[in-house]
Amino acid sequence: MATETQTKQPTKETFHFINDPADAINEAAIGLTEHNLNLSYEVAHKIVYRSDLASFRKDHVTTIGFAGGGHEPMFSGFVGPSFLSCSVSGNIFASPTAAQIFRAIQLCQPTPSSSPGTLIVCGNYTGDILNAGLAITRATAAGYKVRFIPIGDDVAVGRKKGGKVGRRGLSGHVVALKVVCALADMGEGLGRVGDVMEWIAGNSGTIAVAFDRVALPNNIITEIQTLPPSTIELGLGCHGEPGLRQISPIPSPSSLTSEMINLLTNTSDTDRAFIPFTGAGNEQAILLVNSSGSTSDEVLAAFAELAIEELKTKGIEVVRMTLGPMVTSLKQSGFGFTVWRLPEGGEKGPLSREEALRCWDRRVETAAWRQ
Repeated sequence: MATETQTKQPTKETFHFINDPADAINEAAIGLTEHNLNLSYEVAHKIVYRSDLASFRKDHVTTIGFAGGGHEPMFSGFVGPSFLSCSVSGNIFASPTAAQIFRAIQLCQPTPSSSPGTLIVCGNYTGDILNAGLAITRATAAGYKVRFIPIGDDVAVGRKKGGKVGRRGLSGHVVALKVVCALADMGEGLGRVGDVMEWIAGNSGTIAVAFDRVALPNNIITEIQTLPPSTIELGLGCHGEPGLRQISPIPSPSSLTSEMINLLTNTSDTDRAFIPFTGAGNEQAILLVNSSGSTSDEVLAAFAELAIEELKTKGIEVVRMTLGPMVTSLKQSGFGFTVWRLPEGGEKGPLSREEALRCWDRRVETAAWRQ
């Protein structure tokens, strides 16, 4: 039976492999960049950037992804040729400051008057948007060319609950960035790059499920909230925000997959019908199966096969799929599906299906993207 999410749960101890919590982000980023020649790191502002940025930024639109730490490999693992120009990290589950974001803009546009411009992307969270707004106000006043697009793709947050704030950001912006960064790499302008980003966001959705909450690494040993026995939480946010509901007993993988895919594809649900599937029976999609931290590739692959079959019963063919830990919640046990509805033949929009697939298939040189 399904029960409403409870606010108080029992706790248990968990272990974090860290030295000092205050140094965790810098230590991780330094280790990442020391072992990847494509990457460089500015310690003071926690910015990972592609090592060829000085030449690339002269005649290409640059792209910045930013978020709080704890979601790695997003975004530092996706920096490199044909993907992000820079990533900016805040502390664990905390937005980067406006000063950090402004510094990333400066790195991308040392000479604003001649720069092709910069696209900045983050998940739809209040702190991220506030700090980005401060940075961009300062940047535009100084002559920088910037377009800012926060992405909300979590269908667990319906229209009634989301209100004017909108949905939470999960892994939809990673899917969109794979395509728009390819366009930027091929020389497209800031206007089109931004338009495609917004278009993909409007045709994507994500739903996640978890078997536990998350514990901030404030120390080597910390407490973590636990769910009741034989219970999972559907729609849990990537910072431990309450989900859509708790489910007990735990359903079979096929039943769980069916419910999750239905939340993404049911166009009759006016509160959650965000992806504009037509129901014509010949639609195509790209599927991302994301580990929220500790779910293995083998488990993800099993759920991917179930999702592909479930989508097929709804007339939706998965033509590309990737899986792995893309947007994590520290070491949370859980996973999520992101579905992007590809444009149909003849559909008006900033991107054709053929071009979308060419961009998706474009090779990248990053630390974490699964080709």
